[in-house]
Amino acid sequence: MKHQIVIIIMLLVVSGKAFSQAGEGVLRLTVQEAKDFAVQNNKNVWNAGLSVSEAQKRTWEVISAGLPQVNASVDYTNMMGFSMSFAGFDIALPPTSNFQAQVTQLLFSASYWVGIKMSKIGEEMTETARLQAELDVKQQTQSAYYAILVAQENRDILTQNLANLEAIAKTTEGLVSAGVAEQTDVDQIKVQVLTMTNVIKSIERNVELAYNLLRFQLGVDGDAEIVLTQTLDDLMVVKNPNALLVMDFDLYDNYNVRLLEGQIDLANMQVSLEKAAGLPSAAAFYNYTYKIAKSTFDMSPNNVIGLQVNIPISGSGHRHARTQQAKINLKKAQNNFDLITESLLLQEKQLRFNLNSAIETLAMQKEAKDVAQRVFESITRKYQYGTASSLDVTTANISLLQAQGNYINAMMDVFTAQTELEKLLNVM
Repeated sequence: MKHQIVIIIMLLVVSGKAFSQAGEGVLRLTVQEAKDFAVQNNKNVWNAGLSVSEAQKRTWEVISAGLPQVNASVDYTNMMGFSMSFAGFDIALPPTSNFQAQVTQLLFSASYWVGIKMSKIGEEMTETARLQAELDVKQQTQSAYYAILVAQENRDILTQNLANLEAIAKTTEGLVSAGVAEQTDVDQIKVQVLTMTNVIKSIERNVELAYNLLRFQLGVDGDAEIVLTQTLDDLMVVKNPNALLVMDFDLYDNYNVRLLEGQIDLANMQVSLEKAAGLPSAAAFYNYTYKIAKSTFDMSPNNVIGLQVNIPISGSGHRHARTQQAKINLKKAQNNFDLITESLLLQEKQLRFNLNSAIETLAMQKEAKDVAQRVFESITRKYQYGTASSLDVTTANISLLQAQGNYINAMMDVFTAQTELEKLLNVM
């Protein structure tokens, strides 16, 4: 219950903060705020939290089996006028009725204690799974945030280029009127204008799709208004990818590894459970009977106390076979642990390589973009003075668009590699 109250309070705080940053119904979010908001509102995280609560209740269910058990019953018996003969006398058997209460207490059971340990291990694994679900949602939210920024940046670049082409087209029309240029020059540039206009409309749809993906991760309505308060350049500074490359990787802090450790512990406990099944168990009991309606001859006591001991003697190899199966499963769990840890270590090296390569590629693409921009501006000036053709302008514009697109893609590659490494290092 306390856990649920804390979640509700955190939800109200985060939600109130996010909605108070702008007008009513508007979410103004940084990357970190978006991740925090998603953790509090995403349905997958909620379900993972419910699984933790369920595991806690399951642990108590196992524990309660070893606590005193109290049961009560009431019975009524009517012999329908039957009488019995005894020593020459007919004795009528009247109706009888009893109230019985029984208390049992488990005194010793190795299986019981092993079961409690297994339940607690399962509870810890469920909590780890909840943390893994939060990490997954953070990654998906961050990726959606980046996708929006990249799409918007691409749209803004194309919009600026479209404005430049429209200005060139207008200038060219003036040159045609003056007899300096041909109508073909205007037509070629207008084709570029129409093509770019269609591309921008397509990107607008992609932006909306990216926003819908982010809304899904945040757990908000499809018509919720979201404003991203960070730009790509901001994130390059705030989330310095070079700093991530020097961070250490703690293998045993990885949630997948922790889940595998839990599976090994459970498999080990399963071996102990099968062994415990061959040990004796003992329980005490107390019965109280209140005789509401007594029979003619009543010789049963009102109070009974007793002890019951169960001693397994022979299972004809059944328990041994189950124990051997449990040991095999334990070995499989250990092998899976070794396999996954080796895979994670290789993945770490690959992700570091991917991020470093993406950073280097981004630097080269930025330089290429700057060069293409200077070339386009130079060709545009020459065209205005009549020393370059419309074909030169079109070619320079295509080269600029390609360079700008490569730069945006390289930036997205950096963010993608960075996000994947952040998730592996558990630093999101």
